[in-house]
Amino acid sequence: MNQVDQQVEQIARAFFRARIEGGIWESAPRVLQHEFRLYARQAISMLDNPQEQSTIAEGEGAGARSLEAA
Repeated sequence: MNQVDQQVEQIARAFFRARIEGGIWESAPRVLQHEFRLYARQAISMLDNPQEQSTIAEGEGAGARSLEAA
């Protein structure tokens, strides 16, 4: 397992623990583990691409403003 895979695995496990109280990573369904690995890869990608992150944040802000107007 290379360094990136190790980082993905650590972050996925952290997200899993934060989301699934009392959940045990090793006994979680493979589909669920895969989903959390996708979240981890997305988080890493956002950290590697600050421009992409700011664009997403701007879009979220616009959505929040439109909800306030409603």
